[in-house]
Amino acid sequence: MPGMKFRQDMPPPGGYGPVEWAQKIPRRGLSGYAIFGVAIGISSTAWILYHFERNYKRRYELDMNDARIALEPLLEAERHRAFLKQLRKNRDEENMLMKDVPGWETGTLYGEPCYHNQAKRFPDVKPEEYFIHSRWADMYDRIWERRKH
Repeated sequence: MPGMKFRQDMPPPGGYGPVEWAQKIPRRGLSGYAIFGVAIGISSTAWILYHFERNYKRRYELDMNDARIALEPLLEAERHRAFLKQLRKNRDEENMLMKDVPGWETGTLYGEPCYHNQAKRFPDVKPEEYFIHSRWADMYDRIWERRKH
């Protein structure tokens, strides 16, 4: 490039400072005893906190278990109630479907009762009968517990 002057880098006026060549040793950290003491202190604190947390969780789980035990009869009664309501719907649906058939009695098969229960126990109904007026997929999902409760 014609016309440009070349300028060489030169040392600063008065020269460069002295070269630092001595080894710089950093300040020493904690001693072995101090590190060991800190480790024991942290471990002790963690163990104490773990102990309190474990006791808290035990009490919480005991309380939740007591609540589940107390609510179990109520939940079972609600399940039975829903079951009987569905059986009632099935019976009403059968009445509506078979109203034009002469001599048809609901709950019987050719005059013999299907649900004869001398012991007055809770009825044991097959899933096919329970889900008779539902989709097959609904019955399958409930039998194999595919749906979340």
